[in-house]
Amino acid sequence: MRIKRIGAKITSFILSLLLILSMLQPGLVTLAQAETTGKVYDIIEITDFHGTLQDSSNNKVAAVLGDRIKKVKQLNPDRFIFLSGGDLYQGSPVSNVLLGKPVKEFLNNVGLDVTALGNHEFDWGLDKIINMHKEEPVAKYDFVCSNLYDKTTGKRVFEPYKILEKDGLKIAVVGAISTETPTIVLPKNVENFEFKDEVTEINAVVKDIRDNNKADVVLALIHEGSDKTGKTGKIFDITNKLEGVDAVFGGHSHTIVYTQAENGIPVYIANSSGKGYIHVKMTVKDGKPSFTGNYIALDNASGYKTAEPVYDAEVQAIVDKAYQDLKPIFDVKIGYTDKNLTRTQKQSPYGESYLGNWVTDVMRKKLNADVAFQNNGGIRIDIPAGDITVGTIFYLMPFDNTLVKLEMTKAQLKTVLEQAFKDGGKGIQVSGLKVKYDPTRLSGDRVVDIIRENGKAISDTEKLVVVTNDFMATGGDGFTAFKDAGGADPKNNTFILVRDALINAVKETGKVETTMNNRITNLKKSISIVATSDVHGNVLNFDYATGKPPVDSKGVEIDKVLLRYQLLLKT
Repeated sequence: MRIKRIGAKITSFILSLLLILSMLQPGLVTLAQAETTGKVYDIIEITDFHGTLQDSSNNKVAAVLGDRIKKVKQLNPDRFIFLSGGDLYQGSPVSNVLLGKPVKEFLNNVGLDVTALGNHEFDWGLDKIINMHKEEPVAKYDFVCSNLYDKTTGKRVFEPYKILEKDGLKIAVVGAISTETPTIVLPKNVENFEFKDEVTEINAVVKDIRDNNKADVVLALIHEGSDKTGKTGKIFDITNKLEGVDAVFGGHSHTIVYTQAENGIPVYIANSSGKGYIHVKMTVKDGKPSFTGNYIALDNASGYKTAEPVYDAEVQAIVDKAYQDLKPIFDVKIGYTDKNLTRTQKQSPYGESYLGNWVTDVMRKKLNADVAFQNNGGIRIDIPAGDITVGTIFYLMPFDNTLVKLEMTKAQLKTVLEQAFKDGGKGIQVSGLKVKYDPTRLSGDRVVDIIRENGKAISDTEKLVVVTNDFMATGGDGFTAFKDAGGADPKNNTFILVRDALINAVKETGKVETTMNNRITNLKKSISIVATSDVHGNVLNFDYATGKPPVDSKGVEIDKVLLRYQLLLKT
């Protein structure tokens, strides 16, 4: 009896001690907890990192992110999973020039398990990314992609999934890439690949995993995103059609998502550029997983935007070496600007911007063209007032796009603009023209007027010299009109980098100056919606655009009115 009492006391003491430890370290799942609540796993997702080892203000993005992730791992090392939604490398000057190598070293150091394949992994040519992964130090993580096929062999380019074994649990991570990729990547970089339907491919892979008991939990890692609200969009459309998937981690849209699809499957997206990460607690009890997750922001005073951020020294050493290698190039001051140059469009849904006007003006002048076009997505950052360095322009224009010179008629120019302003269009930036459009007209028939920027008309027969970048020239962003005009013909490619043209332009003038001069005008900036309710014969105007009550001719307020709402069109 004495032995039993002693044993009972020891057991009670151990359980009490474990309870105290769990209170002191709430992130640590104890044995006692596991017995009653199941095993708890920590899942971290980042996505669309875009080579942001440091941001344009030299904040320690990667080192702070690395510190946070390592601390999560330290509390639960055997049940830790680190995922990426893709678009890891392309986007920053240092990563671009070094072809992603310092980003790979950072991810190796922090312990990335697996990543989806993003559309920007094709920007340098997929073979360069694959080779970079094989070079020393080799990548310790894998790409997974179920829906990318080699057209020549008919086989998948990467393994469709990876099995992670964590503390006795087998977790399958199934990958997929957006089928939109061929329209937003330089065509020559994807011409040898077939992008099959995400849902069909994922479901087929998951069925095989489930039917053959290859995994206990299945996660989908898809380079696809949401709309701006984070509540709808392609990632939700896909998720609602998936079968046998326990949770979905996305990317691509640079949005923050931690919610459920209509079918109950959790969906997560972790913003972009190291601004934060998704932290999910996955509890597995009786063989069934459940998920609770949140987004942790780092682009604030409690993250890396503070004078003395808490960061990981090993990661920062990787970053410092990369920057030191390129410092002589990127820190060279080439000019300045006394105003903030932004990408913000003057009008919605489509309009001109300060940077759009400057970039296209430089392109047009460089080739002595009549007209220049630039896609909005190719202008990657705003330029704050102050010094401009070579590195600034690399951040602004990280893509190695080249200038393409074409001849186009007024009708062809109209087609370009209709493609920019159509339903689902991406807008455009222009130099040399003034364009008016009506967004209330049918898609494909919205351009009302096109004239030269100096106000002169364009005849139907004359051909104008047009410059654009090789991405748009070959049909990127849906601008097939350029391709139809010979944009894909190598003889029309000058092979002058847009970025080099911008750097030289800053050097020549020393100061960047630009204005907005109504190059793109929305003729229907607002519409009136008329409604009535209990007016009892009083027909008077009330303009909600002013936010003021109506008054009579003597300035006396009137309370019975016909309501007139001014609805601004925004997307």
